[in-house]
Amino acid sequence: MKLSILETLSILILFLFIGYFLQRKISFLKDYYIPVPLIGGLLFSIISLILGIRSIITFDFSALPIFTAGFFLSIGLRINKALIKKGFKLQVTFLAITAAAALAENIISYAAGKTLGKTSAEIVITGSLGFMGDHNFAGSIPEFLISGKAYINELTALSVAALFISALAGGFIFKVLKRKTDLSENMIVPPPQFQPRELLQLVLVFTVGISLALLPSNMGAGKFINPAGGGFIAGVLMRSLFDWSKFYSVKLPQVNLLGNFCLSMLLITNFSMFDLKVLLNLTVYNFTMLLIQMLWISVLSYYVIFKIYGKNALASYTASGLVGFSIGMPASTMSTLQCISEREGAIPMVLFIVPPVGAWIINVINLYLVPLFL
Repeated sequence: MKLSILETLSILILFLFIGYFLQRKISFLKDYYIPVPLIGGLLFSIISLILGIRSIITFDFSALPIFTAGFFLSIGLRINKALIKKGFKLQVTFLAITAAAALAENIISYAAGKTLGKTSAEIVITGSLGFMGDHNFAGSIPEFLISGKAYINELTALSVAALFISALAGGFIFKVLKRKTDLSENMIVPPPQFQPRELLQLVLVFTVGISLALLPSNMGAGKFINPAGGGFIAGVLMRSLFDWSKFYSVKLPQVNLLGNFCLSMLLITNFSMFDLKVLLNLTVYNFTMLLIQMLWISVLSYYVIFKIYGKNALASYTASGLVGFSIGMPASTMSTLQCISEREGAIPMVLFIVPPVGAWIINVINLYLVPLFL
């Protein structure tokens, strides 16, 4: 039995509601900023595993690139020239730290792997390929093609485990940093008010923007400009055009609403789409390296990122965000930042600094960095 996209989305939205319900009722989930999509997605995956649902039902998760492009389009639409000018140095600094962290992950993995006699494929699995950014280009690396599917399954298992664990870690780090941070000036985004014509205009902006965002992937350039990067670029260009021409006025509450919907859907999709049986391919060595990499990245976030960015609210959000995509996937980071923003208020600058680097630019860097360690 194969479910359609709409049927799959209906189930995912249901588990989002269940996630919100559980977060409200269970104090631990709320106190430690455990993201709603993680709660709902993990519950969905566990139920599917216990009941063997995936063996009889095929879910259609193909809307994921659309939601990814939609969310990053909303980030671009929220960014004007003043924010770019103010945040450019902060973003470049974050990119430099992230690139250095990716290099360090590979060096640590290389040193451990060579000491224990691991193959080149096993070494890069526990470096930035498995822990930072998008690992989908692994199939194009000769070492993986020669070794067959075994290492691909191992890489997938490690990435799934890291996806869930890093989303938990981000909330824990923020819980600690919150004690040192004044969050009173964070932005509380007002609820949007739509007229039918305004809603139609915004939907048109999003559909055009998402179409543009997916063009590079559809044309075979997805390794360099993935849906996240395409969405961000499309959003920034469209916002610049709107501001210059006065053709359309971007209203942040409305854009924020659709953007957060896309974010919630991409997150619940990410946390639900994997069959937990893949974790059986996780080795003791993989899990040990996961813990080692997570430990030093957490130390970097707490002692370095938080200090560099001024030990303020922005610093606490940025430090918490680094852990997610540096150990798991961009979804881990975005789920943490979404949960924190819903509880403690939004900081627009964080969206300019963290997601473009963690979900797009670091992937391009990894294309050239990972092969150095094969």
